[in-house]
Amino acid sequence: MSLAIDVNKVDMVLLRDGWHQVSGASFDLDAYEYAEDDRVLLESGTVTGLPTTAATWKEPDGSTVTCPITAILAVKSNGAPTTV
Repeated sequence: MSLAIDVNKVDMVLLRDGWHQVSGASFDLDAYEYAEDDRVLLESGTVTGLPTTAATWKEPDGSTVTCPITAILAVKSNGAPTTV
C-alpha cells in the first residue's frame, strides 16, 4: 500500500528555503536533462547518484521552478491522499 499524491491538486511545495506556491495545476513530475540550445549537456540517469526525476511548477508571479525530486521536503494539497 502507498499514498497517492494527486499532482493536479498540489498547492504548495516545501524546499529548504521555505514553502513555494503552485499556480493552478502546474505541478508535474518527469525525467529531466540540462541543455544548452538544442544540445543536451547532462541527461538524467547518466551520472551515478543524480536523481532521474524532477518536479516543476509555475509560481503565481509566472516564474517556473524545476528541481530534483529529492529537493522536495513536503507537499500540501487541497485533497487528502488516497491509498493504492
